[in-house]
Amino acid sequence: MIKKENNEPMVSIIIPTYGGNCSLKRAIDSVLKQDYSNFNIIVVDDNNPDTIGRINTETIMEEYKSNKKVLYIKHDYNKNGSAARNTGVSYSKAKYLCLLDDDDEFLKDRIRKQVLFLENNSDYKSCYCWRKQNGKEICGTFEGDLTKQLLDLSFSPTTSAIMLTRDSYNAIGGFDESYRRHQDYEFLLRYFKKYKMGVVKEILLDFIGNDVNNQLKGKKLYDLKRTFFKQFNQEIEDIDKRDKGFKKRVYAAHFSETCKELLRYGNFWLAVKTYFIYGIKGGLLFWKLFFMKIGRGIKKKIKNQNK
Repeated sequence: MIKKENNEPMVSIIIPTYGGNCSLKRAIDSVLKQDYSNFNIIVVDDNNPDTIGRINTETIMEEYKSNKKVLYIKHDYNKNGSAARNTGVSYSKAKYLCLLDDDDEFLKDRIRKQVLFLENNSDYKSCYCWRKQNGKEICGTFEGDLTKQLLDLSFSPTTSAIMLTRDSYNAIGGFDESYRRHQDYEFLLRYFKKYKMGVVKEILLDFIGNDVNNQLKGKKLYDLKRTFFKQFNQEIEDIDKRDKGFKKRVYAAHFSETCKELLRYGNFWLAVKTYFIYGIKGGLLFWKLFFMKIGRGIKKKIKNQNK
């Protein structure tokens, strides 16, 4: 039975962490400041033992060792963010879950408002909230099945903004631990085969980021994209039958970014191969998005140099 305090359903906030960045403390404290009482925080340390990341994380977590609302779990070795989320959920007995990245922050009333939405909207097993990101307000209005938006990269609710039932998380088998990038997209695309997602139209998350970079590069990125498209090819084909041009938008969106990243890290021939196998399917839209992304990257670099 789910424990309740003042008739509040139990909520677990799962925080996977890697790199030992001080943003972890900011994330934890933002949850502890919530006006909701029946929650716990499960921090899963995915650093390898005896690394600076593990040492820094242990130092941060020392401050919370006497706080009964905070549970600290250490992986025996670095697995990945997907595995860390699954580990955290395995320790939860709550009705609802929030999957908070260690570089993001809950804003005021976040837990209470999303719980209230789910308790009063039985058709939904999950909901996302609006967020602040890079000085902008991201206010999506999509509800129900967001498969189309996820596949063509036109909108993502972002993992840190989502609250969902633990039962629905477990029903689809949690995160696929073979994914080291796009694990949130892969999880949600499977999720939407069974469940609908609602939206709380208030900004309740600050999507901040930190200087820890564990993104895939080179052939690992290329292989991941191949796996992703093979797994969800049928969904892409089905939507394209109803929305002509959708497939082209999907390939252009994904592989303009992939080619840009491959070139960024010096994988010229793999970038060319990626274009001729996948990117060319995006037509002229590929090149439009590609040069837009290159332009943004140059502007960001200039801005950072001028700071």
